[in-house]
Amino acid sequence: MRTLEKTDAASIPRKHEKELNVNEELASFAVEDIGEHAGRVYGYHREHPELSQLMRWEGLTFDGEVPDEEQRRECYGYKVQAVAEGQRQGTVTDALEADHLAFLVLSLAGWWSAVPQVARMFTGQDGPQEQARRRASVVEAARSLARAP
Repeated sequence: MRTLEKTDAASIPRKHEKELNVNEELASFAVEDIGEHAGRVYGYHREHPELSQLMRWEGLTFDGEVPDEEQRRECYGYKVQAVAEGQRQGTVTDALEADHLAFLVLSLAGWWSAVPQVARMFTGQDGPQEQARRRASVVEAARSLARAP
C-alpha cells in the first residue's frame, strides 16, 4: 500500500468538485426529501470510496485550514441553508441546529464507505441486496432524524 502525501489530500476538492457541487441547487428540505438526499449521498460515496479515504487522510494530514476550504465551506453551506429553510417552513425538526443536522445526515450517508470493514462486521457480506438494505436504512434514518414533531 502506498503512503499518501499532502498532495493526495489536496486533490479531494478538485477531483470531486463537480459532483460535490451538484446539490448547490437545493432550495429547501421543505420541498426536497432529506432522506432521498441522504440516499443519493450514500450512493455517491459508495461509487467513490476514495473520497472518504482521502477526507480521513486530509484530517490526519492538515492541522489547520485545508486546501480550497472556503469553496468547500460554501458548498456545505448550501446544505445547511436547505435544512434551515426546512426548519423555518416547519417540515424539518428544530431540535437540532441546522449545521449539526446537515453534518449528521452527511455522516449517516458517508460512514458506510469510510469504514467498510466495520460495516461488514455489523451487517455481513457486502452485495447488491445488502447495499439496498443499507441505502434504505440511511434514507429512513435521515428522515427520522430530521422529522418535525
